Amino acid sequence: MSVLVKFSHTLSSLILSCLVMIVSSSVSLAQDAAKKDAAEKGAAELAAIEGVWLTKQGRSHLKVTPCGESLCNEIVWLKQPLDRGGKPQTDKINKNLKLRGRPIIGISIMLKMRRVQDNMWKGWLYDPEKGKAFQGHARLITANKLEVKGCSSILPICKTHIWKKVSDLENYKSDEK
Repeated sequence: MSVLVKFSHTLSSLILSCLVMIVSSSVSLAQDAAKKDAAEKGAAELAAIEGVWLTKQGRSHLKVTPCGESLCNEIVWLKQPLDRGGKPQTDKINKNLKLRGRPIIGISIMLKMRRVQDNMWKGWLYDPEKGKAFQGHARLITANKLEVKGCSSILPICKTHIWKKVSDLENYKSDEK
């Protein structure tokens, strides 16, 4: 009887170990699938935000491309590209004196924008008309509308703008806009 009890105990332990391994494996597979789904969803959102956007009051076009989980961007067109002297507009009121001579075309205005939830990126927004960066977010409302909101870090003041998509990147030519 003692051998039978030991065998039964060993068999029970083996079955329990197998069940634990199966459950652990299933949980791991489910977690991997969830991570893959989240990554695919994030990639789809990055693809949706990718393109050229008409910024506030139609003053500029901003080209947005994915950079990992962040957003890379640069101003590619200005409604008024030249200053009164006929030279390219520069970042002349930037608080950083070293950056004041850089051309506006080519600068990034969405800084350290990282995806924080579905269709939402948070980071900083640089406004070359004020020479300041503000905490902010970009939220894709539809495939052709992007809500951009910047908030003062000192005062409880926020401004929201709706940008419209100009085009997909592959067909974009700034000289035609």
